[in-house]
Amino acid sequence: MANLQEMMGRVIRRERQDRRLTLKEIADKANLSVVYVGEVERGQKYPSAIVLEKLAEALSLGVADLLELVAEEIRAEREPAMTSAIGFALPDQPGQARRVVVKRIVNMLDEGAVASVADFSVFLLNRHNHEM
Repeated sequence: MANLQEMMGRVIRRERQDRRLTLKEIADKANLSVVYVGEVERGQKYPSAIVLEKLAEALSLGVADLLELVAEEIRAEREPAMTSAIGFALPDQPGQARRVVVKRIVNMLDEGAVASVADFSVFLLNRHNHEM
């Protein structure tokens, strides 16, 4: 199991690569050295709050968004998961609130898909109410 420092680096690297940024580009945007950013990504250095702010901004993320991505990485590694028929990985913890599960599913969707899920939910709710 990876530690927090390694997970933080993994998330930063993944987000950088998703944005097709090189180490040099993110280092320049964050006003940090390439060597230091590389060490953070490899989990060899733990970034300070100021460095996290700079890296989040260089990734066009808010600090809270970056920390939420790290939290999701922690949950994914530490919580057992099961795959449902619709392809989502859901936590396999008895008693976990449904709203938490739904929030995790919605967070996995693209921004445009959330509206369609909301529309579909309204449809199902209306259908259920008419059947009663």
